[in-house]
Amino acid sequence: MNQQETDKIVDLLLLEANRPVAREELLRLVDGAREISLSTYDPLIDSGQFDSNIYIIKSGLLRGTYLDNGRERTVAFGLPATIMMNFHSLYANEPSFYRFEACCPSEVLRISKAHFEECVARSHEFSLWIISALQNQLYYQEVRKRLLCGDAKTRLRQLADRLADSIPADGTDKAVYTRWKDIFRLVPSKIIATYIGITEQHLSKIKRELLFE
Repeated sequence: MNQQETDKIVDLLLLEANRPVAREELLRLVDGAREISLSTYDPLIDSGQFDSNIYIIKSGLLRGTYLDNGRERTVAFGLPATIMMNFHSLYANEPSFYRFEACCPSEVLRISKAHFEECVARSHEFSLWIISALQNQLYYQEVRKRLLCGDAKTRLRQLADRLADSIPADGTDKAVYTRWKDIFRLVPSKIIATYIGITEQHLSKIKRELLFE
């Protein structure tokens, strides 16, 4: 990466946690990272593959998927600066359960487990920051569970509300809404359907029903 690209990714990484960290710590993290280019639907990590590296999305959009009785499910999305890791391999030394793939042409930074652990070991400040960043991801997983309660129409309506420009009455941070807006602007309906847990045909039917309410 050139200096401008490095500064941009560090600026975005600073927003991934609610705990401050010195820029030098994040510069050390991305130093020596290998850049990977992915075309649409290319896998970053495939299901059944062992991969203990840490990844940071530089550009584009990725998602995590798995098969449920032969049906594809989307469990998470990642935008620029999202930190992605395969916990099955990183923590339990097992092959990946999820498939991580690009939703559009994307670029990713690959950081070795050894380098990541070196950053953690040498800096208490960085360790606290990465904990906060992972807590942020867990928060998004809880948000997903909250949104995807109820019947299919309710789920779609709640996701549509996420695209609103205004902050809802519950006081949710507007940055969360902006992030969801970016995601659903980039992905096709068939992927939205796998996220909600319905077929693409059912999704189209519900969209028509909502339009005429």
